[in-house]
Amino acid sequence: MKRIALLTVLVCLLLVVGCSRGLSPSVTESSGLKPLAVFYGRYQSQHRGKPPEKESEFRKFLDALPASELLSFNVKSIDEILVSPRDHQPYTILYGFPKGPPEGPGGVPIIAYEQTGVGDKRLVASSLGGVEEVDEARFQKLVPSAP
Repeated sequence: MKRIALLTVLVCLLLVVGCSRGLSPSVTESSGLKPLAVFYGRYQSQHRGKPPEKESEFRKFLDALPASELLSFNVKSIDEILVSPRDHQPYTILYGFPKGPPEGPGGVPIIAYEQTGVGDKRLVASSLGGVEEVDEARFQKLVPSAP
């Protein structure tokens, strides 16, 4: 009887802990950087691994996306994913082949990041859709060419 009661309590605790995490999305998942990174990666996969060379190429690709693709990320417009809701500045997108070290989220070079971020931390993204919040020291290692 004690085992059943203990097991019931453990299951309830696991459910509460597991469900409470889903109530508020993490900073990385709720930013526009996640869909931006996914669409950047999708661009590469549709162009034989070649990233967009310039903003106009990527923008043309984004503008051609069906509305359902955007809605799958709870995004209503392309402009939503191009500006950080945290620092209210456009994301810096690195066009052409990445020049940084392959140490970003998922071991892939960074393709986009917040210009300023919040609280001495910035979001960075890889073309695999990985998004990570990093401090300034880590940011400088990931994107040494950034101002």
